[in-house]
Amino acid sequence: MTYTFFAGFVLVQFFMLGVGALGCRGFAHIARLSDAILIPSIFLLCVVGSYAIHNNVVEVVIMLIFGVIGYLARKFDLNAAAIVLGLILGPIGERGLRRSLLISDGDPSILFSTPLCWVLIALCVVGVLSPLLMERMERRMREGMES
Repeated sequence: MTYTFFAGFVLVQFFMLGVGALGCRGFAHIARLSDAILIPSIFLLCVVGSYAIHNNVVEVVIMLIFGVIGYLARKFDLNAAAIVLGLILGPIGERGLRRSLLISDGDPSILFSTPLCWVLIALCVVGVLSPLLMERMERRMREGMES
């Protein structure tokens, strides 16, 4: 079964190569369109595609909400990879937390019961604080170079 998937991926790559080679001139013309035409067209296609999935306006509202979230994430310079990673790993972490609390009869001290737990907590804290620490280190390096 695994080889079938890989063979399918190889075939898709050749198909995409053909589509790209045949459509490159058309794609270049589309890319040259002004934003006044391109942005509303993409928005319209997104709305129609969202509605067409389940013929439900709720899907369009969800698409708009996530569009606003994406806009705000870009506006506040948030890392898109971290957001996607959080969306993927969040449910897995939630299941693990729920399982741990079930095992301990709801006692949250199980989360702090072993040295490994403390190492993981420390790594999480360092990961959350690392952008601030890196900014501070860069500022010190810049100040040191200016002196």
